[in-house]
Amino acid sequence: MRYLLPLITIFFFGSCYQNRGPNDILNLKPKLEGKWIASAFDGELHEEWKLGPSGWMKQEGYYIVKGDTSYSAKTQIQKVNDDIILFSVIKDSNPKIFKAIQATEKGFIFKNDDYTNPYEVKYEFISDDTYRRTIKGMEQDSLVVYEFEFQKAGSKH
Repeated sequence: MRYLLPLITIFFFGSCYQNRGPNDILNLKPKLEGKWIASAFDGELHEEWKLGPSGWMKQEGYYIVKGDTSYSAKTQIQKVNDDIILFSVIKDSNPKIFKAIQATEKGFIFKNDDYTNPYEVKYEFISDDTYRRTIKGMEQDSLVVYEFEFQKAGSKH
């Protein structure tokens, strides 16, 4: 009996201290986590989204044309005060920051009118294994819209 109380105490505190991992603050892990591929121009975009230790979604991506990586990027979606922010850094370029102007269960629209290209990035969650990213910008005084439909790697579509 004298060992029962210490065992109960150890069990109680041990069960309360399970490492549950980071808290998915924006509930994006079920929508984005994993490896994704999209056809793009003459190549493919490859991305991997993970829930970072601080609870924000982080992405590492690259574009491959004929077996060569032509660019790589890192992106993060996080909440800053009451705003949802998209941070994007393309290798050898300046970072870009966009603020969500619309956030729903089905997606986000991020915008920053200080930029001309891109000035808007839209994420649409189509299904568990498909999401679409649409990028709008101005090139030589003309509106350009790029749409990429990502499939989860290994999914059958």
